[in-house]
Amino acid sequence: MWFLTEVCVMSKDDLLREEQGETARELAELLRLVQEMGRRLSNETHGEMYDDVRMLISLLHQARAQADVIDAKLNSADPVADLMKRRQQH
Repeated sequence: MWFLTEVCVMSKDDLLREEQGETARELAELLRLVQEMGRRLSNETHGEMYDDVRMLISLLHQARAQADVIDAKLNSADPVADLMKRRQQH
């Protein structure tokens, strides 16, 4: 008996999109971890360094929010619902 196997050939654009999605997912996760480290630093910081640490926390929050938007657009069938779910979790 002959069995036909279906070969899935991805186009260059499909491969690029898959790589972009994976990179965006990894970056969003990395920024979540970095933001948590920043929160810990904030809890441990007092005095003259506190304002600098708070600014860092703010920048990390902005970076993470943007990374989540990119990740959702590349990796979610419903990016808006995905973003709302992420924001409720954190």
